[in-house]
Amino acid sequence: MNFVEDNLDGITERIKLIPKKSIITSEELKMEFSGKTIFACDFSVEGAEKGELKTYGLEYQGIINVDHHSPIPEMRRRVSSTIFALRYGKLQGSVEVTDQIVINHTDCDSILTSMILGGYLPLEDRFGHAAISADHSGEEHKMADLLQAIEEERDICFSAQELYRFLKGEPISDKANFYIEKRYAERDKVKKLVEDGKIQFFENIAYVVLEQKIDAALLLPFLPEAVAIVLAAPMKDSNKWNIKVRLGKNAPEGIYLNELSLPNFGGRWNAGSTERSGGTPLNAQQYAKLLYNKIS
Repeated sequence: MNFVEDNLDGITERIKLIPKKSIITSEELKMEFSGKTIFACDFSVEGAEKGELKTYGLEYQGIINVDHHSPIPEMRRRVSSTIFALRYGKLQGSVEVTDQIVINHTDCDSILTSMILGGYLPLEDRFGHAAISADHSGEEHKMADLLQAIEEERDICFSAQELYRFLKGEPISDKANFYIEKRYAERDKVKKLVEDGKIQFFENIAYVVLEQKIDAALLLPFLPEAVAIVLAAPMKDSNKWNIKVRLGKNAPEGIYLNELSLPNFGGRWNAGSTERSGGTPLNAQQYAKLLYNKIS
């Protein structure tokens, strides 16, 4: 494996991790990273959909938004920020060392996107395949599962180091192994939920109540007949529910979750939840019925 730059020195300066929040404006980014060309990766800059569409994302008010979350038709499909980063790299090469790469979370797509743009990874399509698995298909994928598993550490250097170990065929750390085991335990739990008949349906909407939240994408391979999947877990210190919704493999074209006016929902066209709005009083069955009526 020949890396473009097999050296992580200074990666946390080259790639900045900012707080994760619903709205991030171009003004606040330009204020924080004054004088630099900013590559905002895997999160939508407010208003970026009004910018100029490129093959690698959107350019808006001097910011290159390498991201697939913007609410425009071109993003309502199985695409990822990593694929956009690969396109940018093939057109322009790595971003300049004086430019600022910015992410606000550390999942598979964010880490791969930022590392590709920074020249820490080669321009190989397998990284795009990993991001699609993590964001869209939910299929088992060793690279995607590793990065998704260690996301909650919110540590760019840790994620990059573990990714390098994985790519070189070296053992990952004990800490990363702990998270991977949790991830695979979630996969086993999801499979057992389906095998034991715990998944209920309202018409073609699958729903289930869980004690703790899990990655909804993990259910996709097991429920090919579902138009959408609703997962409900109780919010901490509240009588409300954290409802996660994913469009299923059987969803018809033209259905966009973020345009259905679902109660307390926030997210993109094919996935989202009620968590950031503090939950919803609707339970899983009620939400599934409402979702079915909206889609119908």
